[in-house]
Amino acid sequence: MKEYLQTGETAAGGASAPSEEARTRKRPEGRSFWRTEMRRVVKHRRLIVFLVPAAFFTILFSYIPMLGIVFAFKETINLNQGDILWNVTHGGWTFNNFLDIFYENEEFFPAVANTLIINVIRLAICFPLSILVAVQLSELKSQNAAKVILIILSIPNFLSWVIVIGIWSGVLHPDYGVLGRFTGFIMGQNQWFKPLVVFLSAWKGAGWGCILYYSAIVAIDKTYYESATLEGANRLQKIWYLTIPSILPTIALTLVLNIAGMMAVGFEQIYTMMKINPGELLLSQQVLDTYIYDVSITHGEDIPFATALGVFNGIIGLTLMLTGNYITSKTLKRGLW
Repeated sequence: MKEYLQTGETAAGGASAPSEEARTRKRPEGRSFWRTEMRRVVKHRRLIVFLVPAAFFTILFSYIPMLGIVFAFKETINLNQGDILWNVTHGGWTFNNFLDIFYENEEFFPAVANTLIINVIRLAICFPLSILVAVQLSELKSQNAAKVILIILSIPNFLSWVIVIGIWSGVLHPDYGVLGRFTGFIMGQNQWFKPLVVFLSAWKGAGWGCILYYSAIVAIDKTYYESATLEGANRLQKIWYLTIPSILPTIALTLVLNIAGMMAVGFEQIYTMMKINPGELLLSQQVLDTYIYDVSITHGEDIPFATALGVFNGIIGLTLMLTGNYITSKTLKRGLW
């Protein structure tokens, strides 16, 4: 009996956990872990060469600039010194830059509130809109027609926000605009700023955002739908009980990414829309992206405070990503990890 158990075979004739000899068989005797890994690197050296440019640009543009985080803990920065290491190593250290974000700052909290309001509305409208468009395209009988429609809906995504806002400014102009003549609507009106931001985001990004969902729907095995048809399921039941559950991993992934970006509205869109009618530049139009731009670029006198704003924004984004991943893992049973 003892010899039988040592062979790793079960009573049912199947194989149990591999023995110690089987686990070490893949690694030649006397070869260390690092030596084995180096042999793998040499073996796949041609593939690793393709990673070198990506790793170089990642280190150059993503990791080296992270030295600037130190500026958030500096009292002053000497802009006349071109050497970044000089500013890192010189000057006093302080946490007052982070305290200044919350105290004696009248623009920060309205900017955060506007950012959250716009992004919550976007999440409630634009996020399900992309899923709805993808489902509707998948229900078309002609897949060629669905692909043509998908391409047409994705075209606005390749236009810059300057072009998009310029087009809609002309359409909504009260004097010569097609819609503006009948509605008298002016794009720069302050009370319609947030709804127009959400509308343009949906118009520009809904087609591009549904590509991921449409690809996931097309990859579903068609035999599932055939079986559902034999069971008497109608089209809505197939969508609700088959299509949506099948693309839940994709929905969970994009939902977490959308939640992680709740503190970023999109600088190019907001800043361009604000410049349409600069005379009515009010706090109700200011978002966190434009506020950081004004502090760091337009009034670039307090670099440590602007850096502290960026660090604070990044910490909030990381917290939202972890929270969103936790929520989707508990509710949808899917997450980033």
